[in-house]
Amino acid sequence: MNKNDRIFQNALSNFTFDLASRGAIRHLADLGYSAAEIRELLDFPTPLPQIEEELRAYQAEKEAAETSGITYEYVRETDAYGRTSLRRIAVKHEE
Repeated sequence: MNKNDRIFQNALSNFTFDLASRGAIRHLADLGYSAAEIRELLDFPTPLPQIEEELRAYQAEKEAAETSGITYEYVRETDAYGRTSLRRIAVKHEE
């Protein structure tokens, strides 16, 4: 397998994981489920080490957001032609 094929396979794997599992893993983690329980609840077969890695990354993101005091909100905008889009806005929380 040449370099371009490996890059493509890696990108496809990341895209599939993002679409099929990442959101569900993060949602279930917020509800308090363990990695093993999350694995049983997912519709798409995801290896336990990959779930654990995603949980660690998600926890690190949450901790970074807490220490920086910045969170994000999404604002729905409609243009003059009726097209709707979402814009992410950083919100700084002062203590």
